[in-house]
Amino acid sequence: MRKSLLALAVCAISVCSGAQASEAPGQWYVAPMASAVWGDSSRFTDDDFGGHLALGHAFEKWNLEFGGFYYDLDGNNSTELWGAGVDALGVWYRDRRITPFMLAGFGYTESNNQDIRSDSQNMYVNGGLGLLIDLTKERGLALRTELRYRLDFQSPTQNDWVGNIGLQIPFGGKEEPKVAMVDPDSDGDGVPDSRDTCPGTPAGVRVDNNGCPLDSDGDGVPDYLDKCPGTPSGTPVDDKGCPLDSDGDGVLDVDDECPGTPPGTRVDSKGCPIQAVTTLEGVGFGSDSADLTPASEVILDATAAELARHPDMKVEIAGHTSSTGPAEYNQALSERRAQAVADYLISKGLSADRFTVTGYGESDPVADNSTREGRARNRRVEMRIEPTPAFEGGKGVIRND
Repeated sequence: MRKSLLALAVCAISVCSGAQASEAPGQWYVAPMASAVWGDSSRFTDDDFGGHLALGHAFEKWNLEFGGFYYDLDGNNSTELWGAGVDALGVWYRDRRITPFMLAGFGYTESNNQDIRSDSQNMYVNGGLGLLIDLTKERGLALRTELRYRLDFQSPTQNDWVGNIGLQIPFGGKEEPKVAMVDPDSDGDGVPDSRDTCPGTPAGVRVDNNGCPLDSDGDGVPDYLDKCPGTPSGTPVDDKGCPLDSDGDGVLDVDDECPGTPPGTRVDSKGCPIQAVTTLEGVGFGSDSADLTPASEVILDATAAELARHPDMKVEIAGHTSSTGPAEYNQALSERRAQAVADYLISKGLSADRFTVTGYGESDPVADNSTREGRARNRRVEMRIEPTPAFEGGKGVIRND
């Protein structure tokens, strides 16, 4: 048996001498070791020496090992002791030069008492601690040392201490080292791709926790594209983040009370068309009547022709008087005169739907009623036009002589 174990150890060293060094997860290894045995006193043997050979496979944090041993114990009761077993090794800090481990296992042992010529076979359990010390820079060949306590189940029970020292030699394939998965950040915004809901953010753009560009005013246009930062909440904006002016009248939609104003229309601060007022100068009536003079008809003919060129134009015909006479009478007179102008224009082929007629009486003077000239200016008929493209109709004050 002694020669067999020795031959096995020599074979292991010769076969594995060209193999890789200290085992990594996934590798096999052999461990030929010399043993020092401190036998149980009940054996009546001296402390002596022997050998241990292990064949193991390395996993991530532990090894599984099959081993055999042989001891030749001299003394008053010389005994040959051999056996085989299975051990599990818990390995810590495998990536360091000095690696501690703990072992536990069980096996079968046989002894031969040479003095009394008797054999015995028993089961055993053992446990222990040890160290692996790398002898190369790349975790190759390792020095292995360990101390085991073995309990043989024979009558009486015999407990032995065994110290082993030798080499641990790896061979065969090994697991590829596990590479830590790195979550890339392709756009470099500081948010990993796995959480980035806005990939491809331009370099240098500030982003939120989801990797999306900041939009401080919440208008839907990110800050780096927003030409009008600080837009009030809820304001419609264009693709540059500036408030919309859909009808182009110079009043932002958020403030525009008259959206959709036709292009070119003059508007007030609320976006509503400014009514153009044209005084029909030269249009007059008979004294204290609503009858148009012949000269007035010439002016209104030109006015009708101009209105025909603008079929979408809506017109208010407004009649005014001076303050001479009772207010009720002046109100009625202004209405009749405004209606007379509207009727004449309609008679020239213009649609009645385009006209509204209003009498303002003496309520809206444009000059001082205390003078003859002022009263003459206040007696007038106006056209109030919406919308307000250029209009070149009749000009003049409608006077009541």
